Amino acid sequence: MLKNVGTGSSVTVHVRRRLLGQGLVAIASLTVPILLVLLWLTVPDGPWIWVAGAATVVALVVAYGMVQYFRVSVTVTPTHLVEKTFFGGTHRVPLERVARAVLLDLHRTLAAEPRRQLFVLDGDGRVQLRMRGDYWSTASIHKVAEHLVTVPVEHIENAITLDELQRTNPLMLYWFERRPTRLG
Repeated sequence: MLKNVGTGSSVTVHVRRRLLGQGLVAIASLTVPILLVLLWLTVPDGPWIWVAGAATVVALVVAYGMVQYFRVSVTVTPTHLVEKTFFGGTHRVPLERVARAVLLDLHRTLAAEPRRQLFVLDGDGRVQLRMRGDYWSTASIHKVAEHLVTVPVEHIENAITLDELQRTNPLMLYWFERRPTRLG
């Protein structure tokens, strides 16, 4: 179902914020005990300043990562689809280059719950944008799909597996998801 949105409207969505908290807990779980032990071992002998320097570097890298995480977004304007990535890149796709969008639920494995995904494709079937439900909320994915008013949005009702997508349209997958062993 396509919704008609005014020509001057745009929408911006951001990645799930709770993923940042999970990442920070993992980083702290790995680095804090090591740094504390190193400090405890080095304070009596004097080279603790190197450990403190390493802790400062870790804190700066984590702070930089947090800033980068908060800037990740997808914006749909009346003329462009703009993706700001974690590593600082900005991918701008003119909407006239977008031919269609596909909304589907993808099983990574049959044991896992399916995750909503949005694939924005050009006329040759190449992926211009992929929003995975692991990182984007379902509401964010649908909001972007609703604002792609110049292209048809195909809804695939039944969840499909990674193997099925590999057989039917492998170009929609990332290079590391396309394995020759899946083609059997």
